[in-house]
Amino acid sequence: MTIATAVCVSILYVSVCAGAQDSAAPVIACNLNAIGAAERPRYINLMKRLRAAVRARTELPDGFSYKQDESAITRKEIAEWIAMERLCCPFLVFRQGASGKQTGWALTLTGPAGVKALLLQEFPGQQRK
Repeated sequence: MTIATAVCVSILYVSVCAGAQDSAAPVIACNLNAIGAAERPRYINLMKRLRAAVRARTELPDGFSYKQDESAITRKEIAEWIAMERLCCPFLVFRQGASGKQTGWALTLTGPAGVKALLLQEFPGQQRK
């Protein structure tokens, strides 16, 4: 079992229990079967590269923004990862961008209360800005 799988399973059980107490709260639960077996190796490769490309992390009220090294991962590859990730984690809000003459890409991941803990598990030890 990968760390991502363990985290998603843990979050799933916590969210189901929390959801039982407050039906108005959005459920943070990953669908581990949303990415098929044929696509899984590509997803894993992109996730590793995405993590390795993080150069800075900025905390937001509802998530994090990650500065990505454009020489480590392309904007198209980030978009490909987003397309797969949103299948298994539909509670996340994804934003990708670039700014003026600054180098690198910005990947912003936000969501409902509790999503920051999940993101810290998925992108551990990244620099803070």
